[in-house]
Amino acid sequence: MTSGLQARLLLAVGVLAVAAVAAVAVAARQGARREFVRFQDIERRPASAEAAAGAARLAKALDGRCCDASSLTAASGALGRDVAVLVMDVDTGRLVASAGAPLADLEGLSARRDGDDLSLEATRRDGGRVERIGLNFRQAGEPLRLSSGRAARLFVLPFPNRDRDVRTAKFVGSLDRRLIAATALAALVVLLLTWMLARGIVAPLEELRGATHDLTHGDLARRVAPRGGREVAELGRAFNLMAGELQRQEVLRRDLVHDVAHELRAPLTALRCRLEAILDGLAPDPRRALGDLQDEVLHLGRLVDDLQDVALAEARELRLDVREVNVEAIARSAARTAGLEHDARLVVGVPADLVAHGDALRLRQVVVNLLTNADRHTPANGSIEIRGAAGSGEVIVEVRNTGSGLEPGQLDRIFDRFYRTDPSRQRVTGGTGLGLAIVKHLVEAHGGRVWARSDADSVTVGFSLLIAIRHSLDVTSAPSLPGEAP
Repeated sequence: MTSGLQARLLLAVGVLAVAAVAAVAVAARQGARREFVRFQDIERRPASAEAAAGAARLAKALDGRCCDASSLTAASGALGRDVAVLVMDVDTGRLVASAGAPLADLEGLSARRDGDDLSLEATRRDGGRVERIGLNFRQAGEPLRLSSGRAARLFVLPFPNRDRDVRTAKFVGSLDRRLIAATALAALVVLLLTWMLARGIVAPLEELRGATHDLTHGDLARRVAPRGGREVAELGRAFNLMAGELQRQEVLRRDLVHDVAHELRAPLTALRCRLEAILDGLAPDPRRALGDLQDEVLHLGRLVDDLQDVALAEARELRLDVREVNVEAIARSAARTAGLEHDARLVVGVPADLVAHGDALRLRQVVVNLLTNADRHTPANGSIEIRGAAGSGEVIVEVRNTGSGLEPGQLDRIFDRFYRTDPSRQRVTGGTGLGLAIVKHLVEAHGGRVWARSDADSVTVGFSLLIAIRHSLDVTSAPSLPGEAP
């Protein structure tokens, strides 16, 4: 495919370029010929003027005495070696006499006059070849009377110089040959440059075609070197980004399958063991065993609900009832839902008049997940703080807990699905591992952003939302939380 594209580009651009070069060469040839002819005309003008003046003098000198051959020959010789003198009878139009060096090698000279147009015809022998000559002049001629008293006209005609014509022909031929050589060289250079241009365009596309084929057959690590023109290089970079994203999504998909299988295996195994114990009569307290079974079923239900929320968010199918909501009321409601309303560790530092745009139920779910996560990692003597403020057109909400810290590598992955900082992945230390992933998707569905930061003894997770429209002018100058940027 790409070789065909290269051939078409080479043919199309090459033909146009060669045609342009040929057109320029033809125009240059015609222009050079015109200028050369004009130069020759300029050179001939003084000779023509001199011939006209000489014709007037000669007609005056020969008036009534014309024309014996000796006087006419002497007069033509005095006018120049490229000048011929002709005398024609006005009444009969017959050529009376002629003389001059240009006529010496002409045979059968005849003249015909039509007004001011004078035509000469003759033959000339060049070796064994007979050449027919025809010349046209535009000249009125000078009047004079023949010795017989008849009216005649005398013409002094500047003939073409054969040597000069030969030199002119050689010059024009040399010019044509040089133009042909220059045109051929330019066409060759143009074709070479066209081939290089076509190759520069097609080679990256050929590499992209091969990379696309490899990607289609499962080689997600395939990349190309961005090269060529700006657009083609940008296409290569876009392909690399696409391949990288596909590879990342494939890794996430495999991790998701692995993590879901892991998360389902533990409660299902527990359910099977407890059911077998009950069926075998090995459970000392069946009611307590059934309560444990209920806990496992509830855990499975929460896991399924969390997976559904993540799936809806990633598919952009979450339906949000966006309206003005009071952030402080949402924080209080989330604290009650998380069971922290009367917990001495909790401090709510959200202004009572802080208003944002969002879905109240989904935002409460965000804060509940943050509080549940903070509660899980905060010791009895620690503290959990909800802070809120407005600034730069957005509302900032952060949940900070003490008693734990995160490494930089952990901060980078804290919002990934099923990621837990506890390598043992125990339920008591990490829940389903989807809480912060749900937080990220819900906040981004609102057009906000999330972030996390940590020091040696505390972790802060925050998010931003758009400020309500009618309050935007009142709160944009309010102080923001420290470290509000992710």
